[in-house]
Amino acid sequence: MMTDPTLVSVFHQWHCDHFGHVNTRHYAAMFDDAICAFWSGFGVALSGIVPVTAQMVTRFQSEAQAGAAIRVHAQLLRIGGKSVTLELTMTDPSGRRLATCEVVEVFFDTTTRKSTLMPDHIRQALQRSAGPGLS
Repeated sequence: MMTDPTLVSVFHQWHCDHFGHVNTRHYAAMFDDAICAFWSGFGVALSGIVPVTAQMVTRFQSEAQAGAAIRVHAQLLRIGGKSVTLELTMTDPSGRRLATCEVVEVFFDTTTRKSTLMPDHIRQALQRSAGPGLS
């Protein structure tokens, strides 16, 4: 059973390339929006210690065209000391999988400009959300 989506959106004609299907750069933008929505749900501030995307691996599974409504669901795969790994799954309303994106987010100190330990309140919120078995 899927939880509520992290992001709900739609692809428009201007997202399409000369072949008539959604261009890869727009999948990346939707996944990036979903990452922002995911973190806002955990009270991450916009300054101080913030998560930044260190790696994204996208797997395209079905074609999307203009007018496609999409949902992106986020699932925690790993909670580390300085990083979190998420899997984002993009589906259409029928549940057909359009793409997945595995993302590594590293916590970053905006003052020192270096990676740093994840704040305890965020770690605790992530652990509560993930349930047993993920630390």
